[in-house]
Amino acid sequence: MKTAPVIKRLVARVLLFDEDGRLLLLFDPDPVQGGYWYPPGGGIEPGESPEQAARRELVEEVGLDVAELGPVVLRRRARFTWHGKRLDQDEWHLLGRVVSPVVGPGRAGDSETKAVAAHRWWSLSDLRDSGEKFFPEGLVAIVERLQPPMPGPPVE
Repeated sequence: MKTAPVIKRLVARVLLFDEDGRLLLLFDPDPVQGGYWYPPGGGIEPGESPEQAARRELVEEVGLDVAELGPVVLRRRARFTWHGKRLDQDEWHLLGRVVSPVVGPGRAGDSETKAVAAHRWWSLSDLRDSGEKFFPEGLVAIVERLQPPMPGPPVE
């Protein structure tokens, strides 16, 4: 059996918190590897900065235009299989804050609606107590570090 080629991607994600300190996560009900929760974001297009890509992805996926975005609080390289594709991603995770968020369906005409099966705002205690699968790995420790006061330099 021939293995699928590795797809290299640059990705921007947003660790988006509301005024109550809850983190927005999206759900992928992956029928092969099991469902999991992950922060909004996606591929960086040619000519985009990680911040520009993160802003675009927030609008496309959940219809949010966030004024307060940055800094980069996590950089990582992730290698995994997703829906039969082998991915090798260089990821930037930016900190975002929003007041009174209203998550919508995203931009009309985008294919993002199918990818975003559900969303939820998670408190730190909800994350700690949950038996759900989260990405990036170690998300609870990352969220603990991001609780006020403001975070230090990005973790690599």
